[in-house]
Amino acid sequence: MSKEEEWVLIGLDPKMARRQGLPAQLPVPKSEFEGLADKGLGIDTARKWIKSFLNDSAPGKDGAWRKKNSQIVTAMEVFLDKAALWERAQKGFAENDYEKAMSALKRIASMDPEDHAARLNLASAQANVRDYPAALKSFQGIRKTFEGDPDYHVAVGQLHAAMQNRDEAINELVLALEAKADCQPALDALVSLGVLVPIYENPKDAASLTYVRSDSVVEYLTGLWDGEARDLPFYLEQIAYHERDGRSAVVLAAAERAARVAEGQGGSERAQLARIAALRELGRRDEALETARAYAEKAGTAGARVELSRCLEAAGKGDEAKAELERALEADPGDLMALQLRFWPADAATNIKGVGDALPALQAFAAAHPGAAGAWRSLARAKLAVNATDEGLELLRKAVELSPADDELRAELWTQLGKLQRYQDILDDAGKMSDMAKRDWKLRWNEAEAFLGLGKKVEARGAFTAINFDETLHVDIRKRAKRAVKSIDEGNTLEGPTEPPPAAAG
Repeated sequence: MSKEEEWVLIGLDPKMARRQGLPAQLPVPKSEFEGLADKGLGIDTARKWIKSFLNDSAPGKDGAWRKKNSQIVTAMEVFLDKAALWERAQKGFAENDYEKAMSALKRIASMDPEDHAARLNLASAQANVRDYPAALKSFQGIRKTFEGDPDYHVAVGQLHAAMQNRDEAINELVLALEAKADCQPALDALVSLGVLVPIYENPKDAASLTYVRSDSVVEYLTGLWDGEARDLPFYLEQIAYHERDGRSAVVLAAAERAARVAEGQGGSERAQLARIAALRELGRRDEALETARAYAEKAGTAGARVELSRCLEAAGKGDEAKAELERALEADPGDLMALQLRFWPADAATNIKGVGDALPALQAFAAAHPGAAGAWRSLARAKLAVNATDEGLELLRKAVELSPADDELRAELWTQLGKLQRYQDILDDAGKMSDMAKRDWKLRWNEAEAFLGLGKKVEARGAFTAINFDETLHVDIRKRAKRAVKSIDEGNTLEGPTEPPPAAAG
């Protein structure tokens, strides 16, 4: 910078100066002054200007001027002296050495009590080492400076949450949202506290994500639904989505509307069964049982009998529940839920011995119903659960042969093959299908992973990309497919073998 440079001494907004740890008076080269508003002011630039001003400018070298403006000069010199300490603090944060960072920040705060940027970072470091009282004191000491800053309110809110101060945490996070309505950390924190629930108004559209008060989800969604005419597929999609996320009250509201819409279309068993299950999950057992009895008498289907059985079991009527399961299996010997409840132990996920003990009866049932793909599928699952892998795979193949159009069944077989890294078997089976692009997304997901497992990254990328661009699928599935594409592009490998994402609407 030229030694003849003319300078302008500007006064900074006191709050802004404290937020950035800048001196209240800042020298700016006259040649830079016009563009300052557009370019903004960085800390490194401020240091460069101050150093040049103090060392090279006429006022900076004028002893009389320096004496007359001693407070301004001292503030500038302190600002320069803090640079090494700031570097040490940043290095401490980068190394997760919070003690090093705090030591440097405390020295900065001692040198310049008006450097609230240092005190803000000190509060964060204290929170990271779980010295919550000290962190809270540090945050409170700079509140007037940072009030209205969303990041500040989020940090204080998260600190209160860590201290189990729920109400104070919520208040701070609300202030963050008042300052910035789309402040994602505040929204995420309120979700963690159970105050908000993230909801896709349209499960197939990422842009429809909204955040709703947890005590107002049903009211919000039903108001949205009732705003225009909705058809049966819409409500069935809502049922599937909210069932997956365990929102029984929403499922009930959607199921009731679906049932009304379906009255003139011959009814909807899916809606009726979802309604019964939701009533049971909400603890309205008597109403669920009454509804299930009425529907089972009317429909007589396996699904209706299964729901009636579950309601009876919940009411403590075990013998009647078992009798309904027998009726369900008479109606459909391949009903997977009826088979699960009839033959498998309730704690099947942890009781491998119980699964093994159930095998003979399940095998006898499958043999007695050779054309029931579901019976062989359930038997296959039991074999796989007790590590009889080869037998389990053969039984799954048998089930697929009996029901070749059942994509979910075939996807289950492919998932098991993927776990064993038998990727070529998957691709060989996929090669027999002429309409693979139109098949269930779970099949396409397994095919994509098989390509990747065999090192065929171009093909894998194409398959995952197709899933990502499929607007008929739930947004969560498409997001995961997009992450898979990104992982391939970055040269990473997906953790595997993996199962497809959880089933979702669509």
